[in-house]
Amino acid sequence: MKLFKPLRQLLKSDKSVILFLIGGYFFLSLLCFLILMLPFCRNNNISIIDHIFFSVSLVSTTGLAPLNFAESYSMAGQIISLFFIQLGGVGYMALSSFVILKRHNKVPLISAKLLRLEFNLPQKYPLLAFIHSVFIFTFLIEFIGAIFLYIGFKQEAVSQPLWQAIFHSISAFCTAGFSLFENSMTPFSNNGYITNTIMVLSLLGSIGFIVLLDIWFKLRQKKAKITLTSKIILLATFVFIVLPTCLIYSSDSNLQRLGWEGFRLAFFQTVSAHTTVGFNNHDLGTLGIPAIFVFIIVMVVGASPAGTGGGIKTTSVTALYAVLTAILKRRKRITFLSKLIPSSKIYLAIASGIFYALILIIGIWTVLIIDGNNFSLSEIAFECSSALSTVGLSTGITGTLSNTSKTIVALLMFIGRLGVLTFGFALITKSPLLDDNIETEDIAI
Repeated sequence: MKLFKPLRQLLKSDKSVILFLIGGYFFLSLLCFLILMLPFCRNNNISIIDHIFFSVSLVSTTGLAPLNFAESYSMAGQIISLFFIQLGGVGYMALSSFVILKRHNKVPLISAKLLRLEFNLPQKYPLLAFIHSVFIFTFLIEFIGAIFLYIGFKQEAVSQPLWQAIFHSISAFCTAGFSLFENSMTPFSNNGYITNTIMVLSLLGSIGFIVLLDIWFKLRQKKAKITLTSKIILLATFVFIVLPTCLIYSSDSNLQRLGWEGFRLAFFQTVSAHTTVGFNNHDLGTLGIPAIFVFIIVMVVGASPAGTGGGIKTTSVTALYAVLTAILKRRKRITFLSKLIPSSKIYLAIASGIFYALILIIGIWTVLIIDGNNFSLSEIAFECSSALSTVGLSTGITGTLSNTSKTIVALLMFIGRLGVLTFGFALITKSPLLDDNIETEDIAI
């Protein structure tokens, strides 16, 4: 393909591929910003920094908003925003690869490299099946979700129920968390039809296309069993929803006073935090510090690889747990579910956790210097964790942050969409391989 020939020399190194991926998302954010700046896209006069914040939040599918989204942008602006949410959630490389595949029946090596990097795919994973599954599952799930939401919004006598259903179905599956309602899903907290649909959509988006494809192959009897990756994701998703829900409910007296309704609210918000969808059906500003602390942990863990969510990812946390278990049991090999985990994946999981923590600490520290007198540590830590994990939940401080703090939070959202390791690889030049004869010396741990 002649179109890709000039890029072949440029993208020979892994670092060049990473920089190309970063440049792609930067271009999408810039394009979104320029379009939303057009007069027919906005209803009100919005500052430059808020436009930038909105653009990065849309492309990174985070959902943090400095202003009321529906009031800020016209119908044209909302439609354009939804396009960028879809592009950011599915991934621009997945879209371009799908178009190329349909035209030429194969994917160039460059596109394959970028796609595997964007979705953290294993090297031997069937790429063509993955590309097709991304678009088939995305269309079907969002279409069915829109039907259910349309029925729910019709029951609630919402204006423009069809548009509301389409927008929120895409926003939920892409784990974007943008809503056309002022208080997100709070007005429908008692409507199980709407809230359950939102939860199912966000869960399907967050578990990733690897799991969806594995289950589809299993149902069609093309596979005898699902992969270890899918098993880990499904188990971790269950654990990181059920356990935090119980902890949040038991640690907050306001939720406990509501009884079963309080538990249901805690469950929805835990799903929202874990899947990084960012919808809320309860004012998080009313929660106590213990519940906020649990939410921060859930957001940091985040969703699963090859999906639309952010965070460290459930597979990385599972690998770290496997390391801890192996050390405590004095095992030489690191296993999970009776399967040996490759050392390369263990190193990546450790690096991901360390680098994520480092970026988050720097982000929180910087915002504390700027706005520490205006907001508490828990509020700032929550906001930064939500941004870096592309969650979109907030205790209500986003709009009142200073412009400098908004810029920092926007940068965290951008890094979160790329993945902290992708960002780290771009910063650090690859060093030459170490000599095998290098001296080894033990250290105290």
